[in-house]
Amino acid sequence: MTDSVDVRCIVAPKGAGEARIPGLVTLADERTVLFFDERPAPASGTGSDFNGLTMASDLPNPNRIQWMVREGAGRWTGPRPLPPGGPSISSDACVCVDGDGLMHLAFASTDGRVGYMDSRADGERLRAWWAWGSGPEDLAYVDMTDELYELTGADALFATSGGTVALGGSVALPYVVRVGDETHVRVVYARGGRLVGAAVPLVGDGGVLLDETTLSMWDGRLVANCRIQGFEGRGSGARYLAWGDGHSWEGGCLWELDDPGCNARMIGSLLVHPGRHDARVGGEILRVSAPWEGEVRSEVVASFGRGAFGYSDATVDGDEAVVVFERDRGLWEVEARF
Repeated sequence: MTDSVDVRCIVAPKGAGEARIPGLVTLADERTVLFFDERPAPASGTGSDFNGLTMASDLPNPNRIQWMVREGAGRWTGPRPLPPGGPSISSDACVCVDGDGLMHLAFASTDGRVGYMDSRADGERLRAWWAWGSGPEDLAYVDMTDELYELTGADALFATSGGTVALGGSVALPYVVRVGDETHVRVVYARGGRLVGAAVPLVGDGGVLLDETTLSMWDGRLVANCRIQGFEGRGSGARYLAWGDGHSWEGGCLWELDDPGCNARMIGSLLVHPGRHDARVGGEILRVSAPWEGEVRSEVVASFGRGAFGYSDATVDGDEAVVVFERDRGLWEVEARF
């Protein structure tokens, strides 16, 4: 198990701003690409401040997605913006490659006024955009706002950031959907830049409100590993697991563990997340037992010290992982073998 590790800053913040929200993808040409938010300093507060509507640096802060390519151990190209054709404000990239080798990028945008909590179905909406192409240099764009809001009946929705999975050749995009004060998760499918299907809504048992969700293909099942909704301590200490065939959900359960309430990344049976109950620190990789076989158990197979560990993403190749995570308003990388 990795415990004493070499962590490296790969994206430093600009001035008082932040580099946040990593999303990793391996393209058909085998390049590993990192997407992330370049977030200028918000008008008031810091990014960790919660004002009742959004974190200070969340939309409608004028963020923009950047990308860079991993050229070797600890070596990355310089950040570049998304190519022209999309909106000027972009945030929270969710990314995967479909069965035809096309990269799909789902992200949120805004007209500069509306964030997640003040978006309304019959008023101004947080925007939902898709981009697709052979790679990040050459993308086509489409505004999916009307189509996705009509499908889901949402007041607000956004795709969970980070890498996701493909099922049957289509990219599975997990959307957090808010209707009034209630939230659930809706997985929709993209291929060739088009909406090609959707799973039934995933609703937490016992009134649990679901938030950012990472998807995994595991033993032929689509597994959703969900953050419990909450800020400032609420939503910590548990995650929600559900599994099914990709169109309906066969089962679900609450999983109690040390987790502060944060995004995460699940790849097969592996979960990358902050391993503390009370703070986004202590990053680790867990190997999780199959929830459809009974009580959920886990073991730590890699840990990354006691430092800050916020939103994260990872690529896994056999028993080796590259993990990118938030620390000190920037993005850091660690390589692990387990």
